[in-house]
Amino acid sequence: MSRHKLRIHNTDTDNLISNLRGEVGEIVSSWVLYKDVMLAARRIRSSDPLENMTNASLNRLSILADRLSDDIVARLAELAERKIGRLNFYFASVKLKALDNEVNDFINYIQRNRLQEKRNSDISHKELPEKWSYHSYLRIDPGIILRGIAHALRLMKRFDVLHLGPSSPYLWHESRKKRYELMAPPKAGYLLLPHLRLPNSIRIKVALEEIRMGISGWDGLPTEINGEMVTVKANKKWGVVNLGTFYFVTPEYPVYELKSITYGDPAKSKGEGSGSDKSQGNEAYK
Repeated sequence: MSRHKLRIHNTDTDNLISNLRGEVGEIVSSWVLYKDVMLAARRIRSSDPLENMTNASLNRLSILADRLSDDIVARLAELAERKIGRLNFYFASVKLKALDNEVNDFINYIQRNRLQEKRNSDISHKELPEKWSYHSYLRIDPGIILRGIAHALRLMKRFDVLHLGPSSPYLWHESRKKRYELMAPPKAGYLLLPHLRLPNSIRIKVALEEIRMGISGWDGLPTEINGEMVTVKANKKWGVVNLGTFYFVTPEYPVYELKSITYGDPAKSKGEGSGSDKSQGNEAYK
């Protein structure tokens, strides 16, 4: 087995996709900070160019904005590399044997708009020109950078659909709500994306879709319903119990045991179970 094939085989899929998502998260977080810095700079910029040049606070903000922009460009360029064993979309495509065309489109966008050239000339992996006269500064328009980020986000979500399944779009929706609640490091929030809590109604949709696709299934789960011991069908992964005429949703998930369910009106059902911890209070859906 060649070195590359061995590396592909030995690399854990969850490790690769999770860290790739974290890298995209770092890019998104840098863009959020970049916009904040640019807004702060606009507030103190005057109409006098000479005054702006001597404004130390404005200069600091301009330097910080450039550093953030360079960070985004460098990370996007890294994601567009074709190297096995590095954190990039190409490696993920080879590992999952999917999305070849989409990855090529992303790589072509990054190369066509000179983001890799910018990284190599001004940011990192620097190539030194032979003469002073050959030195030049390459500016990348913020609009091009933003479209590159959007392209990377779309591609990352496609990989997550393959890796996480039907829950992926809902988890990304929940993650978007926290985009401006930056964690340190920013990638941590994106690494934890699969563990975000989904609304109960969404959990039912995801559980039923996963069961239809064969990703997960119904398990027998002993419990007490209105004082009588029975075995119910439960999707332990998402904490959904099939009670025939309606679905009972546990307070926490995944579910390892369900002590009891008491109900008359499904909308007022209550139960006690345990997943990651014990808790009371739940909902039922027809």
